[in-house]
Amino acid sequence: MKKISYLVPFLAIIGLSACTEDAVVPDLQDVTVPFMPAPDDQSEEAQIRREFHDRYGSYLLFNDTLQYRETGNDANGDLHYFTEVLQLEYNVGMNVSAAESFTYTLLNDMESKRKALQYLEEYILIHFSGKIKPFSWLLVDKISRKHTNNISSPYAATGERAIVIACNVLFTLNEAQKEQFTAQVMNTIISKPVNDNIEMFDNFLSVSEAYYNGTFTDPGSTTENMKILNEAGFICRGRSYGRDANGIYPDQELDLSAFARKVIANDAEQVQKDYQDYPLVLQKCDLMRTTLKTLGYVE
Repeated sequence: MKKISYLVPFLAIIGLSACTEDAVVPDLQDVTVPFMPAPDDQSEEAQIRREFHDRYGSYLLFNDTLQYRETGNDANGDLHYFTEVLQLEYNVGMNVSAAESFTYTLLNDMESKRKALQYLEEYILIHFSGKIKPFSWLLVDKISRKHTNNISSPYAATGERAIVIACNVLFTLNEAQKEQFTAQVMNTIISKPVNDNIEMFDNFLSVSEAYYNGTFTDPGSTTENMKILNEAGFICRGRSYGRDANGIYPDQELDLSAFARKVIANDAEQVQKDYQDYPLVLQKCDLMRTTLKTLGYVE
């Protein structure tokens, strides 16, 4: 008997029913259901995931396949399946980007999953509470990101409803190396909750509001270019055709992400030392640090 699988965008849950003359009625089930184990699943992994949600309020995943279930037979007797896959590149209200896609190698034993969870709790979750807390965490062995024709293996990746962390290197790292790894992971994931709560950063954005997406005469030197940007309160360059470029002020998203990464990677004393000649940069660092704490970021 022929089997048919339907892959659907993340959270695009569509009820499939046998063909009738009546209109198809959509399945309006709670969209959080696929993020929890089935009620009759009493495995160790299922218990860990339930306890995680009770403790942190976020969902824990070890697999990007959220649902795979039979939906019955069609008029020809063929069996249909419903498959829902967590698509990291999908955003509510936007089309999935054909230029970017993610695939994962999964953790294949409970010992690896327990160690990955221990790392998440001891090194990452201590920084997240309040609004900055993500909807779910997906812990995998490796991440493969394809963007156009380029393939990379990032340590972490963020999406509309999940933050993914690649844990394959964790099991061989010493304490100091785990701290360095954590800094790289945090640099990746902190931008997502910041840009998701952009309304909280009005004071920050107002400092350089007049410059966003603007241009200036390229001084011909990246060093001189950064000096112009620093004087206007920026710490990163703008972009042209997806690449950093001189003579362009960054947009709001780039600006927010750059300062969020700067604040979590450096204490106030280091920032003061690095940008003592640029008062607008120091002002924005203070505003970023204060707002992150308001959102729930814990240093």
